[in-house]
Amino acid sequence: MSKAYSLAGIRLGWIASNSSQIIEASASTRDYTVISVSQIDDSVASFALSSPVVDRLLQRNLSLAKQNLAAMEAFIKEFEWAVKWVPPQAGTTAFVKFTDRHGRPVDDVAFCEQLQEKTGVLMVPGSRCFGGGVDFKGFVRIGYVPENEVLVNGLRALREFMHDGYEQVPVAAK
Repeated sequence: MSKAYSLAGIRLGWIASNSSQIIEASASTRDYTVISVSQIDDSVASFALSSPVVDRLLQRNLSLAKQNLAAMEAFIKEFEWAVKWVPPQAGTTAFVKFTDRHGRPVDDVAFCEQLQEKTGVLMVPGSRCFGGGVDFKGFVRIGYVPENEVLVNGLRALREFMHDGYEQVPVAAK
């Protein structure tokens, strides 16, 4: 419910699999961790999935995703000397790599901290997202499907930082 339907606070979802082992293991894990969801979450999710709400909700979110993806692409093209990515084919999150002018990954934690301190824009360091993986140095996780104005304002602040402050971000340690 959190991504496709923009209901991040609703802790309710599903798993689809043709493997009975996966279904049984998932059910067992669910019973062990969360035996039930709140009645409010269940009611909101039921309403969101009702007809015609679900169609309008998905249409709105797909429209936002397309519009915001175009804004992300324009930003990345503008700063292609420092920013690389594989455009998302689905979902609402992008994993973007920031490098210095020599192609070396920046220290993503320092980058996110400096960006937040200077602009108020909050991004998640990739090296901290997935178990401190060395393979994710320089990467940041960006949720790119908020209201369009929120993303545009965030990218504007990020643009300003790229012009004034980015060069001070250290490269990632080897």
